[in-house]
Amino acid sequence: MIRARPERQVLLACVTLAALVGVLFPFYWMINTSLKPAEEVFASPPTFFSTHWSLGAYASLFATKPIARYFLNSMIVAIGATLVSVSLAALAAYGLTRFFPRGATPFVMFLLFTKMLPETLLIIPYFRLMSDLGLLNTYLALILAYSSFALPFSVWMLIGFFRSIPREIDEAATMDGATVLQTFRRVILPLARPGLTAVALFTFLLAWNSYVWALVLTTDSSMFVLSVGIANMVGEYRVQWNELMAAALVAAAPVMVLYSLLERHLVDAITAGAVKG
Repeated sequence: MIRARPERQVLLACVTLAALVGVLFPFYWMINTSLKPAEEVFASPPTFFSTHWSLGAYASLFATKPIARYFLNSMIVAIGATLVSVSLAALAAYGLTRFFPRGATPFVMFLLFTKMLPETLLIIPYFRLMSDLGLLNTYLALILAYSSFALPFSVWMLIGFFRSIPREIDEAATMDGATVLQTFRRVILPLARPGLTAVALFTFLLAWNSYVWALVLTTDSSMFVLSVGIANMVGEYRVQWNELMAAALVAAAPVMVLYSLLERHLVDAITAGAVKG
């Protein structure tokens, strides 16, 4: 095994450290600003570490803004879209790989082609459709929108995972008396857990971070999600930056927690795709 020269190791360490600082500094600045008093936010030169840190911005945020309601709306929409997308994608991918293997590739190409279309082209027809159905300002409208946008990628990814599972496993389950649905639920889904986790995380992030569709399909402030609610905190003449950064951290917290909990499954999904794909 050839070892890297000491100067190359030092250079690599410096580049890695610089990249790490570049990635983490914005998060630190958000935390730093959210903990500062309002009068210190605009101090010149800026303070990179304040001796007056407090949770006043967070207390003011939850006292004066319906941030808890926005958080609940985002969570309901993101979880609902994730459940719908993962369920439909798993059923579609299993059916294509087991019952229509020859038609799977053209169908997936068609799905990916629809994913290439700009979502903004669908705003007006989707708004009219939801309006005619009486679904504006409802969770269902947002859940259906995010699920439909996540499905093409979700089906494509799960087809790769289901193809990597030998069909002999299905045959063995059938010989043991299991039905198709029982085989799918009790045998195939546990084996495809890394792929399901990756698809679930992708859909959750898409629904959690989306702004345009939530802005178009919700006009009632009680139905605003976090992205819309935080955007409305930017006033025309004044911005409370410490409260805005506090709200941004509240919005980022579930994503960071989710990544920390599902990191192992995501690594399994990446390695499985690399080896079996």
